[in-house]
Amino acid sequence: MITCKVCGKEFESDSSLHKHLRAHKLRMVEYYQKYFPRYDLYDKKIIKFKSKQFYFEADFNTKTNLKKWIKEQPEHITKKYCDDFLTNRIETRDLKYAPTEVELRTIMSPPTLFLDNILDGYYKYCSDKGLINRFKSIPTEGLIKRTKDVENEAIYVDTREQKPLKFKIPIEVKTLNFGDYAFSDAKVSSNTYIERKSISDFIGTMSGGFERFKKEIERSIEKDAYLIILVEDTLSNCMSFNYLPHVSKKIKATPEFVFHNVRQLIQAYPSIQFLFVKGRPEASRLIQRIFVCGGMHKEIDLQLAYDMKLL
Repeated sequence: MITCKVCGKEFESDSSLHKHLRAHKLRMVEYYQKYFPRYDLYDKKIIKFKSKQFYFEADFNTKTNLKKWIKEQPEHITKKYCDDFLTNRIETRDLKYAPTEVELRTIMSPPTLFLDNILDGYYKYCSDKGLINRFKSIPTEGLIKRTKDVENEAIYVDTREQKPLKFKIPIEVKTLNFGDYAFSDAKVSSNTYIERKSISDFIGTMSGGFERFKKEIERSIEKDAYLIILVEDTLSNCMSFNYLPHVSKKIKATPEFVFHNVRQLIQAYPSIQFLFVKGRPEASRLIQRIFVCGGMHKEIDLQLAYDMKLL
């Protein structure tokens, strides 16, 4: 049972309590910040309220504050904080796989490379916690381009692709059961398909089109395919799309909702990766590199490698 801190009345669920707050003329933010005050560890300002779960899990209001706080702490304090943070997330989210760069960057978490350093090996730490590592190690080099045996190949472009990207190698328009791009030699590409998204497409897919997209992923799994969702905008822009002038103001979905769904997909389907890049030319370049890299893209966290400027 959940007890209202204002009047003592008991409720069976959060939703019932939240409806009841109207009787006290209280918004959720006012209720929780008054009766359950939580403060940013760095600047001591009250934690912003986005949802009950976010409010009780957040220790900082911004990534900047997180970074500043970390810099001021002795190493043993920082290490304990990172361990506690990840342990709590593993338990509360029932994680199965080691969180990827996209997952960590879209929550109030220290970055992957920092975790790798402070925890004496990020993937080893995750393995010790019982998580499955989808990738072998932190990337140290980019994808190796293969030129042998691909000279007479082509990139398949789905017939429904309205604004196809341009490539240095030939293209063929074909009907694909999933994804927008594939390679003519499935063995060379490790049976990889790429789903290209503009930022608007991405938002729509991860909100109203979410259930439909899950079915597309499941079709790719049935064909033993690897699917990369390539968004032709930076992760930073996508995380703050509600402030971008070229994104429709009619969109009701929030970045928090969209990336909650992204993280859900990453944990549910180990045969997918999300990759956010800076513009269409970058998307074209990376599609070509991924298709001819001999399957290396399955062994590394592509977003992490891209952020490290290794792609």
